[in-house]
Amino acid sequence: MRRLTLKEVMEQYGGILAPDAVLRPDDDEIAATAAARQAAARQAARPTPAAKPKRRTRSAKRNALVERVTGQRQFFEAAAELELSAGAIAVWCWLWTCTRKGQAKYTVRRLAERFGVVPSTVSRWVGELTNAGFVETVRRGKPGRSATIVRVRHSPDTTPDGRPR
Repeated sequence: MRRLTLKEVMEQYGGILAPDAVLRPDDDEIAATAAARQAAARQAARPTPAAKPKRRTRSAKRNALVERVTGQRQFFEAAAELELSAGAIAVWCWLWTCTRKGQAKYTVRRLAERFGVVPSTVSRWVGELTNAGFVETVRRGKPGRSATIVRVRHSPDTTPDGRPR
């Protein structure tokens, strides 16, 4: 049985290991492995400094995903008390998903197509949300030309960033 290094196999046999041969590490690999073991032993021997516990300051920003999920939970709790229709809840969920910086764009026609209802039904659902305080119109769109921009809230008594009014 012949013991060959990878370098020998590449140079002498064109990269094909013969059936009667086995690979062995070359001197460079042995030295590198020994050096890696010594470095690992030195690292393990060093005492690690005690990590200071991280303190969350008031100015630290919360995770965006946590904000979204918390907002949805607060909405569903408030919506249950106000007895909003299923369509109004569906419209709020869609607007909440499309929200950027607390505001969402929509057209009644596109929402009607999305939910498979007539535009007057969507208008009624948006009216429910507006009356309940979950949606506030920032800029009203022109029919057939531009979208309406609304501020979407997770509870009727808070601002978009979660502060009480």
